[in-house]
Amino acid sequence: MISKGNFLLLEPSEFKRWLDKQKITRSIYKLQVHHTAAPNYSTRQMVNGIAKQDVWKCLEGMRSYHLSQGWSGTGQNITVLEDGRIAISLDRNLNKTPAGIKGANTGALCIEIIGNFDQGGDTMTAAQKQAVVHLYACLAFKLNIPIDTSHIVYHAWYTDSGAWLGDYQKGKSSKTCPGTKFFGDGNTRSAAERGFIPAIKTELKRIKEGDGDPMTSEEKKQMEELKATVESQAKWIAVQKAKENMECPKWAESAYEFYKPYIADSKGSYDFWRQLVINYRKEVGFKSQSQ
Repeated sequence: MISKGNFLLLEPSEFKRWLDKQKITRSIYKLQVHHTAAPNYSTRQMVNGIAKQDVWKCLEGMRSYHLSQGWSGTGQNITVLEDGRIAISLDRNLNKTPAGIKGANTGALCIEIIGNFDQGGDTMTAAQKQAVVHLYACLAFKLNIPIDTSHIVYHAWYTDSGAWLGDYQKGKSSKTCPGTKFFGDGNTRSAAERGFIPAIKTELKRIKEGDGDPMTSEEKKQMEELKATVESQAKWIAVQKAKENMECPKWAESAYEFYKPYIADSKGSYDFWRQLVINYRKEVGFKSQSQ
């Protein structure tokens, strides 16, 4: 969690804990869905899912543009970056009405997703996709908002004046936002009901079952390393157990035959067979070549 300038930057795993502590003083009953269109993956100079542009420059750049439009601050309450990190607008906190959809911002939260998700534009990274779904599930849970297309709404379902169309209608919708290929499917209501809405419901179920914070990439790496260590230790333990009661190994056969009349059976520990061989060599006068 890092605060700088006009933004608070969170890892996806930090978002729910942060949100749980927030006191909401206004009525919020809708969650808007937007893509930024610009900035996008190209302007962010994305290479292998990693942006070269400084994240603070990106966020403050959007804010500066919004101020130039005569707005009081950053238009959106929340921004989701392509690497999954979540930026909270400190000058447009959750208790402030956003400037997301002209004429339709009362009672809403505005979430901007970095990228251009129109046909031929950006393909959302797995990290961003996971963070987006997690964010909407957390917000729906916190604010008790139904997860459906009447309460989680795309910008494209409104006219320029903020009138509710209920679906994307080319020529009538104010924008294509959040993109004609948003979530790999589209910006229509049926597309949302096929993919985005069910994904949020699944994530909410996961949260309610007690696993509310997705792992960061570093945590996933640590988990994989721990898993590899446990597997390695399990193999070592299995080998050690096998040595505790093993059949006479080939290298101890001569010693076994020599002492066979004095041994109850052909099984023993690795250390037993090793000591037997040492005793046998002493009995027959065999010394190692290093002596």
